Amino acid sequence: MTRIGLLRRTIDRLARASVESSRSTAQWLVAEALGIPPLSLYVEPQLPVPPHCLHRVEAWTDRCAQGEPLAYVLESAEFAGRRFRVTPATLIPRPETELLFEAAADLLEILPPGPVLDVGTGSGVLAISLACRAADRRVYACDVDPSALAVAEENARGVPNLRFYQADLLEGAPEPAFALIVANLPYIPTGCLPRLPRTVQFEPRKALDGGPDGLQLIRSLIDQAAGRTRAIALEVGDGQAEKVVELLERAGLFASRSLKDLTGMARVVIGEARG
Repeated sequence: MTRIGLLRRTIDRLARASVESSRSTAQWLVAEALGIPPLSLYVEPQLPVPPHCLHRVEAWTDRCAQGEPLAYVLESAEFAGRRFRVTPATLIPRPETELLFEAAADLLEILPPGPVLDVGTGSGVLAISLACRAADRRVYACDVDPSALAVAEENARGVPNLRFYQADLLEGAPEPAFALIVANLPYIPTGCLPRLPRTVQFEPRKALDGGPDGLQLIRSLIDQAAGRTRAIALEVGDGQAEKVVELLERAGLFASRSLKDLTGMARVVIGEARG
């Protein structure tokens, strides 16, 4: 079978399974199996596909057709211009979280010297991206799940100013205070979880479930962070920004601004210490 023939067959199978973005998903599956960039599929479309690549695409297509996310099938996802390993132990990085990364990176340019902490790091994409951007700062990252930390540590090879450790929020923090705390914690209300798209149902529940109002962990982190950081940057869900601003103010932090994503939703809230 030729490259273009396999691509067309894969698109058709995914479309019949109602997989969103079936064309781009098929391009990634075939290209990854062949070890080439997706656009290269169209350069020499009549080249034959080796049998082992054909079998790999068929197996991957079956998994995608059953709703498994492409990132888990390929065990990789892009974030801030880099590719990272992801597994079912970790949340799949979203483009929205790149807004949190950019906001945090901008803060580090104006904040005084001091360490950075990423709480609930998952696959480590946020901590690693910040450590690479701010190479002169010590960056720490924690998670409650040792399986997620193993993936993060693998992703962070060659990043000397980054250290991971297992902890719940600020429990056992390696520094008494931080210049910046960042967090993309679970913020989906428990009652909304059954209505999430089928691909999201494959992701770890504990990385999604934010409790009854979606703010259970965010609320706890803000309370613990008061007096221990110059600034805090948080990713939040739909309609949560105003409540998070209230939580920051109640904890004695000044909610300096919120940032909207491409849909116009307030996605990142930043709090800073007063004075």
